[in-house]
Amino acid sequence: MKQHLRVLNLGAGVQSTAIYLMMCDGEIEPADVAIFADVQDEPQEVYTHLQRLQELSGPEICVVSAGSIGDNLVSGVNATGQRYVSIPTFLQLGDTKGGMGRRQCTSEYKIRPIEKEIRVRMDATGRPLRKDQTVQQVFGLSFDEPRRVERVRAQFLKRSGWSAEFPLFDDMMTRADCLQYLEKRWRHPVPRSACVFCPYHSDDEWMRLKAAGGAEWARIVEIDHAIREETSICTKGMNATQYLHRSCKPIDEVEFKPSADSGQQTFNWSQMDCEGMCGV
Repeated sequence: MKQHLRVLNLGAGVQSTAIYLMMCDGEIEPADVAIFADVQDEPQEVYTHLQRLQELSGPEICVVSAGSIGDNLVSGVNATGQRYVSIPTFLQLGDTKGGMGRRQCTSEYKIRPIEKEIRVRMDATGRPLRKDQTVQQVFGLSFDEPRRVERVRAQFLKRSGWSAEFPLFDDMMTRADCLQYLEKRWRHPVPRSACVFCPYHSDDEWMRLKAAGGAEWARIVEIDHAIREETSICTKGMNATQYLHRSCKPIDEVEFKPSADSGQQTFNWSQMDCEGMCGV
C-alpha cells in the first residue's frame, strides 16, 4: 500500500501563516501535518501567534526542536555536537571588515529537525524512502522569492520520493499580497519569524527590540558578547572577530540608522521570515 505524507514547513511567519489559513479554509489542499522547528530563541510574539494557530481546527501542528541556538552559541557546541555554532555574523579581521560568516543555523535548527520528524512518521529513519513512499513538502515561498524557489526545487529534484510545492509562488502571490490577505482573514498581527539576535535584522528591528528592552534585548546583548569571548569554544579557530551588527561594534554600543541605509544584499533578509528552508 502506498504511503504519502504532505507536510507544511510552518515557520509561523507571514507566508507560511497565510498558507496554513488557506488550508484551514480549503483554498489549498490541506497538509497531513504542519511542522514548526523551534530554535527556542524566537520573539515571544511568535510563540503567542503559534499557539493561536494551534487552537484552530486546521491541520495538526507539530513542534520539534534541535535545542536552543542561543544556549549553544554561549556554550560553543552546536546542534550536531560539533565545537562551534555558525550563524551569519559580521566579521572583522584587524581593521578590515570581512563580510559575513557561514550560515548553518537554518540547516541545523530548521531543516534537519523537520526532516527527522518526517522520517519518524514514515518509519524511514536512517534509510531512503521505499518505492511505495512519497513525501511532499509545502513551502511558504512567495512570488518575490524566485531564487529561493529555484534553489529549493533543485535540491528536491535530487531526492527520490520527495517533492516540493510552492502554492504562493505558483499563484503569483507576493509577501505584500500575503499581508493583505492576512489583514482580512486574521484579526491578530503576524510577527516576523526570526531569532531575536538574527544578524539579518534591519536597524529598524534592532531599534524596536532595544526600545522594548526586557529579556529579549538582554538575550541579544548576551549572545553578541558571547560570540567574542576568548574563553568560548565558539571563537576558537576564528581569525576574525564576530559581531551581530554590520557596523562590527558591540550591539549595545551601536547607533542604529534606518534599515534602508544598510540593506545592500540582493535578497532583503531583513524583511523576510526564517521559514525553514535554505535561502543562500
